[in-house]
Amino acid sequence: MGRGDEVRGAGMVGIDYRCSACGREHSGTDGGKESPWPALSFQRPDRYVALPRHRRRHHAAATNDLCWIADGQGVRCFVRGCLSLPIIGEDITLEYGLWAEVSEEVFLDYQLHFEDTEGGATYVGAPANEIPGYEGTEVVPLQIECLPFPHRPRLRPDSLHGHLLARDAHSGISRAEAELRIRAFLLGRDGATPPGLEG
Repeated sequence: MGRGDEVRGAGMVGIDYRCSACGREHSGTDGGKESPWPALSFQRPDRYVALPRHRRRHHAAATNDLCWIADGQGVRCFVRGCLSLPIIGEDITLEYGLWAEVSEEVFLDYQLHFEDTEGGATYVGAPANEIPGYEGTEVVPLQIECLPFPHRPRLRPDSLHGHLLARDAHSGISRAEAELRIRAFLLGRDGATPPGLEG
């Protein structure tokens, strides 16, 4: 999943979605190498989406990869990355395009190295989006592994944390559960962060 590549989706038979980057329809995707599933992406951090319009305009800023919010006590900072859930017994994954909250120090360093072609930097953060089926994710520590530009960083939950998200990221989920998660994501999130599909 590359930085800046946006895809929106719909569909209930197989997994159908339309790629806004290439303009093509992808029908009946099954997660295999020839027909991969799209990533389930969050367009912005939940805190940013929840801001009143005036505060968002005057006290926050966001791109497809970086976001900050001034809250009166400092600045809350966010970076966008990819979290993978392996599919048990198969060589495929379910991908989430997820935002991570990081310290201001990490945010500044990340910006400084944003276009590095070698990657390699590692940071810590926490999920900034509530993933359907994984309530309370903000308590899960994340390792943020930077990849060569233009790839977004890889997000890895702490394997020792007891949260279901951490367990699934390391032990995997079934194909049936992955397909259920994709379909549920397509149905929306009751007015919270708009879901999307990203290639």
